[in-house]
Amino acid sequence: MKPLYWVAIGLAVVVFTAAPDDRVDVSEVLGCLLVLVGYVRLVRAVPDLPLRLTLGYLAALALVLAIALSPPDARAWLDDADPAVVWASSLPALGFQAALCHALGTRAREAGARSGWWWFVAETAIVVALVANVLYNAADWTWLYGVGTVGLAGVLLVIVLCALLGEPEQARI
Repeated sequence: MKPLYWVAIGLAVVVFTAAPDDRVDVSEVLGCLLVLVGYVRLVRAVPDLPLRLTLGYLAALALVLAIALSPPDARAWLDDADPAVVWASSLPALGFQAALCHALGTRAREAGARSGWWWFVAETAIVVALVANVLYNAADWTWLYGVGTVGLAGVLLVIVLCALLGEPEQARI
C-alpha cells in the first residue's frame, strides 16, 4: 500500500472512532500505529523528507500517549482534567500532522506541484487551532470559542490529501 494511504487510514480511525466508556480504546492505538507505519514507509519512499527526525519522534510520542490514555480510567481522568492537560495530550498527534503538512508542502512546492498549497492550508488550520486553544483557555479570550473546529477541518483536509495523493511520486512531493 502507498505510504500516505497508511497515514490517511490511521488518522481516519483516530478521528472517526470512539471507544465505549468501560472498554480500552484500541482504535486510538491502532490508528496511531497505522500512522507510524505510514511514516516509516514514507521515509523509505522519500529519504530526503524534510523534518524527518521530528516527524518520527512526534509519531512515536503520539503512539505512546495513545497507549497510556487508552484504559478507561485514564480517559475518565483526562475528561475531568484541566483543559490545558487535554490540549497537551493532543499536541504530539497534531504536531505530527502540522509537521507532515509542512514537509510535504515544501516538497510539493519545490517540485512545482499545486498540491503544495493545500498542504500549507491544512498546516495553517491546525496551527491556528492549537494557538487559539491556548488563548481561549489560558488568556480567557472567550471570543475564540469554536476556533478549534478550524483545526478539525485541517485534520480532515490532511486525511483527504493523504488519501488523494497516496504515493509521493504521484503527488510529486
